[in-house]
Amino acid sequence: MDRAARGPQEPSLNVDVDLDARVIYFPVRHHSPACAWHVDRLIRERRPEAVLIEGPRDASFLIPLLTHPKTRLPVAVFTTFVQRIEGDIGPIRHSAYYPLCDYSPELAAIRAAAAVGARARFVDLTFPEMVLAGREHGGSKPLSLLEDHYLAHSRLLRETCERTGARDPDDLWDHLYEVDYEQRDTATFMRDVLAYCALARRDYTPEMLAAEGCDTREAAMAAAVEEEKGRVVVVTGGFHTLALPTTSPALPRPVKVAPADALVALMRYGFEQLDRLNGYASGMPAPEFYQRRWEGKDAASLVVELARACRKRWSGASSAEAIAALEQSRRLAQLRGHAKPSREDVMDGVRSVFIKGAADVEGVAILAQARKLLAGDRIGDVPPEAGVPPIVEDFRRTATRLKIDVERIEAREVKLDLYRKAKDRDTSRFFHRLKFLGVPFAEYVTGPDYVTGERLERIHEVWKYRWTPAAESSLIERSLYGSTLEEAATALVLERFEEAERKGQGRRADVAARLVLEACRMGLHRQAHDLIARTGRLVAEDASFVSLVEAAELLLVLHVSREPLEAHDLVGPVELAGAAYDRACYLLPGLAGTAEADEKPVLDALNALAQVARTLGDTPSRRELRWARLRDLLAVPSGAAAIRGAVLGMLFGDGQAEPSELVVQLRGHLLSPSDRGRAGAAFVRGLLRSARNALWEVPELLDPFQEVLRDWDEDHFIQVLPELRLAFSDLTPRECDVVADTIAARACVSPGRMGRMDLAGFSEHDLLQAVEVNRRVADSLRSDGLEDYFAR
Repeated sequence: MDRAARGPQEPSLNVDVDLDARVIYFPVRHHSPACAWHVDRLIRERRPEAVLIEGPRDASFLIPLLTHPKTRLPVAVFTTFVQRIEGDIGPIRHSAYYPLCDYSPELAAIRAAAAVGARARFVDLTFPEMVLAGREHGGSKPLSLLEDHYLAHSRLLRETCERTGARDPDDLWDHLYEVDYEQRDTATFMRDVLAYCALARRDYTPEMLAAEGCDTREAAMAAAVEEEKGRVVVVTGGFHTLALPTTSPALPRPVKVAPADALVALMRYGFEQLDRLNGYASGMPAPEFYQRRWEGKDAASLVVELARACRKRWSGASSAEAIAALEQSRRLAQLRGHAKPSREDVMDGVRSVFIKGAADVEGVAILAQARKLLAGDRIGDVPPEAGVPPIVEDFRRTATRLKIDVERIEAREVKLDLYRKAKDRDTSRFFHRLKFLGVPFAEYVTGPDYVTGERLERIHEVWKYRWTPAAESSLIERSLYGSTLEEAATALVLERFEEAERKGQGRRADVAARLVLEACRMGLHRQAHDLIARTGRLVAEDASFVSLVEAAELLLVLHVSREPLEAHDLVGPVELAGAAYDRACYLLPGLAGTAEADEKPVLDALNALAQVARTLGDTPSRRELRWARLRDLLAVPSGAAAIRGAVLGMLFGDGQAEPSELVVQLRGHLLSPSDRGRAGAAFVRGLLRSARNALWEVPELLDPFQEVLRDWDEDHFIQVLPELRLAFSDLTPRECDVVADTIAARACVSPGRMGRMDLAGFSEHDLLQAVEVNRRVADSLRSDGLEDYFAR
């Protein structure tokens, strides 16, 4: 990108830092111990009257809780915004985290401000204002308000990595700032951080920053600085610090948000969520490594713990190797000019000593264990004064009513009687709502599954449940959807339907039918009525045979299971299933063009169609419709062989196809000159999916195989063999024996004389090698004129 493209506001790489100024702008990288250490020192030395921090300004009321004695880091400010849009588009839900740990510069600023008696407040836009200003949102996945993607995605910083030999921007940052920050004066450190961030900012034009709402945020932060008349320290990401001194102050227009559509709360957080390698967008990887560095502990303890874990799991990594890895790390640090080992110095020591083979083979498990230890598993806590969102209160209240111990750490198994006990049905709905919302509290073990239609004969559900900190965090995240579990589950069900519509699947009736069952399983019967009506409209529009058949199956499962689901008042499932059946029959001729990749779901749906008819009641009108459309499908020339085989099998099973027709069709497909028998194998595969009994009920079906196989040479046979094996792969061992006996009888050979080879212990490769040896021996006999002699 040339200078003209970057625009006139290209930041300088040499920025003056005046620590005697009334307003001191401190640049930070989020979750950097080096920045946190210098921020703390600066505020304690300069003792400003106010400390302004990048963060949603409507979260300032939580600042006293961040310094509360009972607060244990890491924690996060969680904020949500439900954006209401006029028209047919449903609400758009946004959510975000503002995570903090002990070594976050923002938290260091808050603690130092409290120590010197300065006022501390957040000065960034509120989260709704950020969304409306153009900040990208993560959809259903919460984003981070401390994103460092400007630094991570900088082309110039990546070029710097290449020139310095750093693996990535994280390694570059460690090399430049994290290994010797205690030895540097604060002004120099700030100047160096500003130069680093200036490189990143040069990659962005003013138009790019405006599109992301960056300029609106910086104007709002500048307005907060202008309000302060005394000495001020402004702590923001270095990317913004460069622009703030020259940005014109301006606040955006107020955003009117209903109280129920926005939430700002303090919640516990964990290092697993904080770790960049686990998908967190801001800060640095390996939070446990930097936490120990912040606490003044040596990295040696992590290497010792890694060696202990490796010995426990793989009987490797002795104490001597741990000592060698530590020594290697320290020497690498000296070689690279580091005052103390960086994260990559430690990892390189582990790689060079603990891994005995290739890093991408033997080293995978060891490096995964090392990264797990460096990430850590610490979980924070918030004081009682922080309160909890209404959805958490509803969770606790419901659990208490159902006598479920929400503080239980050990897993407990419960068996629920869905038919005879109302309380057990309520408990099942409670667990299913949590499962649907993605809250890791209850685990479904076994029982009737009304969505898949499996194990419906069972009357008990079995669950395991236990409390984890992640359960509460997930509940708070789901507060985006409502203040109770019922509201949240309802909103998520409707959103899933709308998402399917936006993704082009909304015209599929099976999507709606599955959501109807989900809603009933969770006790959301009021919404189920609406979804049934929507399913009816989709059935009339659906152009997918597979979708219509599955929708009919799901609706019939709903009807059969209406007692445990308490769906007695739900009107229309059977009628809708009948409509889906009729429309699926009308779509049958179009299956002739089914691609090979789509054959399996179509074959499954063809088999299910007959079952749907039997469940509905296979009346003469339904049978006539099905048979007529199946015949129309067979009449389509050059149709998919597997589909034709399945269709003919269905007609044979219904008594609408003569055995001779099966033999003629199979012979024609086997003798097809275009694919040399492959169509025959596909035809058999389809036939056996719908009428496997035809093989022994119509022995003449085996004759075309003998006729064709005799004419194939060995090479041709080997080429077609995998597809033939696939065609017969669904047969049980007993059915294979029946077919073998039938073949022997057709060949006038007694089964006892023919015998059966015991192939146990032989692999497919062994058998193919045997076939090749047999071919070579036969060729040799033939060349010597002995073929007829050995054939006697």
